[in-house]
Amino acid sequence: MSPRHDHSHDDTGSSVSRRAVLRGAAVSAVGIGGLAASSSPAQAGKKGGCDDPPMEYPRVTTRGHFDTTWWGSVYVTSGNDATNYDLAGDPIPGLGGSIPGELLVHAHGWNNDLEGGVCSVSEAGSTFDLEGYAHPVVGYTWDADYGWYNATEIAEQNGAKLAAFVADYHVQNPKVAIRLCCHSLGARVVLSAVQALDNWGYRDAVTSVTLLGGAADNGAPALEGEYGSAIERTVGRLDNFWMNDDAVLNWAYSTAEWGTAIGASSLDGTPPANYADHNVDYVPDHFSHYKPDGCLGEVLETF
Repeated sequence: MSPRHDHSHDDTGSSVSRRAVLRGAAVSAVGIGGLAASSSPAQAGKKGGCDDPPMEYPRVTTRGHFDTTWWGSVYVTSGNDATNYDLAGDPIPGLGGSIPGELLVHAHGWNNDLEGGVCSVSEAGSTFDLEGYAHPVVGYTWDADYGWYNATEIAEQNGAKLAAFVADYHVQNPKVAIRLCCHSLGARVVLSAVQALDNWGYRDAVTSVTLLGGAADNGAPALEGEYGSAIERTVGRLDNFWMNDDAVLNWAYSTAEWGTAIGASSLDGTPPANYADHNVDYVPDHFSHYKPDGCLGEVLETF
């Protein structure tokens, strides 16, 4: 039942899978082929407003674990498998040294290269600190700098890797409260991790899940949806922070996915008993949830 343990310390690193439906009609209808093509690894990376990425920031990482064939199919790179992960930066508290009371893991969103991902997760950690969160925050960085459809598949496949880290950490530190937080497409990483933990029987490892501007369907966390039952069984609580006027999700997500994102709407369906929606229309834009002018102060009120 326990996933494979693989704790190497490098930020670089097969089974082939293919996204079942590319929603080609939506793509051709509005020209969103540019959305997919514009974020190839050579073009998509950004530093997220961070001029000097703190590469020492502690993180779980799967950078380099995925790639795509010339015809566009996602595959796991040589030396990796469905559940292995790496550690990078400074040591993660609880894996040697003092054991914290809580550990928060924050997963970044789409269109981040290595430096952009480190900037994003470190900025979230800094903002949690500014808001008074007294426990360690570590990052989860992944191969987010691919076209949209490939990136969503990679995000979902990262769920088992994040779940493996959570399971390993929980076994080693059973009294530590583990909190999972995510921004944008990182929601697919975290929701897929919850599903994997549920499948593996780890139903007391995650204290809370926080979705910030989540780029997953607004029905996915419902009991009728893909993740609702796993959420109800496997996490202490899940809180969704969403905005009515999230321009990125309202245009790009709805165009690419033919649906409404959970980060731009309250839940569509029957909520799990441990689910709560939080409208945060005061957040300036899609990219600000985890920044000082975002909503992490309100997030802390749910802990």
